[in-house]
Amino acid sequence: MTVLYLTVRYVGIGYAVIPTFSTTDAVSSIMYDALVWTSNVVNVMLGVIMIARLHAMYQQSRKVLIFLTVIFLAIGITSAVMAAIIVRHISWEEFILSGTYQCMTSYEVGDVPLLYLMTWTIATVWELLALCLAAWITVKHIRELRLHSSSGIIGDCFTMLMKNHAGYFASFFTFTCFQIGYSAMLSVCH
Repeated sequence: MTVLYLTVRYVGIGYAVIPTFSTTDAVSSIMYDALVWTSNVVNVMLGVIMIARLHAMYQQSRKVLIFLTVIFLAIGITSAVMAAIIVRHISWEEFILSGTYQCMTSYEVGDVPLLYLMTWTIATVWELLALCLAAWITVKHIRELRLHSSSGIIGDCFTMLMKNHAGYFASFFTFTCFQIGYSAMLSVCH
């Protein structure tokens, strides 16, 4: 699990740094493809981490593990197919702006912005499902803590884990709302 955390962290740093370079259209196309597929791989890694955490929170329930795995595979495969369609139907045009070479994307098919929107919507559904499952087990656990007030440090650790989950979900949901709004704006503009 530690390897997944570290990989996601350092791939994320590269993901944030790569788009800052000025490049030609051929290199921009390659970098864009790399960013799209890197994003998909990181999302899969984050999904595995989330499944492991929820599986642990549900006390290694096999039913929960199977349910989460099936849902995540369906969402992951759908997102990968959409990413492949998006990458396939984007072309690059080079233009000069204030003496610098810039690349601009153009869509060969009009549905590409809609695919962006669908990809983010599917990711939001997955995160919302994970949030609901985490909230459900938290409410259940807090009720149990009130009945047995001598839970001590185990209850505190569980509460801290849930605060961590809630912060992650809130930040992801906020970012997703902005991204969906941006994707919707793109689909209207094209």
